[in-house]
Amino acid sequence: MLSLTERLALWKWLSGTLATVHKDALVPEGHTHMTPGERFAVKFGGRVAAWVSLPQPRQASAYVMDEGKLLAWAKARHPERVECVPEVKVDAALIEFLQEHRPESLHVAERVDQQWVSDICAGLSGEDHRFVTASGEPLAEVPGIEIPEPSPSSPRVELTRDAGEVIGAAWPEIQGGLREVLALPAGDLS
Repeated sequence: MLSLTERLALWKWLSGTLATVHKDALVPEGHTHMTPGERFAVKFGGRVAAWVSLPQPRQASAYVMDEGKLLAWAKARHPERVECVPEVKVDAALIEFLQEHRPESLHVAERVDQQWVSDICAGLSGEDHRFVTASGEPLAEVPGIEIPEPSPSSPRVELTRDAGEVIGAAWPEIQGGLREVLALPAGDLS
């Protein structure tokens, strides 16, 4: 029988090994052998233990990466969409004379209308990756806004309620395939 410390060490080694196998072998193999949207029943001993599917990849969402570039572009191409937003410039004098009227403490900053930015990001994130301005100008790129590449989805595994029982009953047959699951050379699990 293994001691607690041996079990903990074994758990650590197995969890790290399985995470690496999942990331470096099973996910890429899933993309090779499965089509997004497919769903398969996984049976052990003739009983369903899980359902495996490859979800459709999630569409990446556009986001503002550089406020300065976006503001410069909007000022040059769509100045009607730039708003001047009063901001309080906090300094030692303002703190001392907070109740007094101090116009020199007021700083007006420019920014692009946030609702318009949300609309642009939604348009660029959509199926056709375009935003059409009110004047009909189609935009596929906007300075300061980026659209990351969509990341591929990982195969999804949904275990049935009785998966433990099904796998336990089939364990003698499953044990022989553990080397393949762990991607270990034959001598490593003797």
